[in-house]
Amino acid sequence: MNNVMGTALSGMRAAQQGVQVAAHNVANLATPDAERLQLQRSAVEQGGVETAAATTGSDPGAPLGDLLAAKAEVVAFAANAAVIRRQDQMLGSLLDRQA
Repeated sequence: MNNVMGTALSGMRAAQQGVQVAAHNVANLATPDAERLQLQRSAVEQGGVETAAATTGSDPGAPLGDLLAAKAEVVAFAANAAVIRRQDQMLGSLLDRQA
């Protein structure tokens, strides 16, 4: 797998985990002892991103922030999917020229 594809795939995985963290937080709003999670991202040396979910303190504006974060993650997922589609198209064009 080349670097562009790996970077985009790691971005898609990070976006998916971001949606899962936001969903966890929203689903547990009414649970008194539920831990609130926050997704932490870090860059990978070869390109891409790694994620880890960490607990965080309570925040009164959290529900709105979680919903907005989930929407942003959906947009990030779509952007990374577009990169993969474009990479696939470019590779197909290159192979067509070589044939």
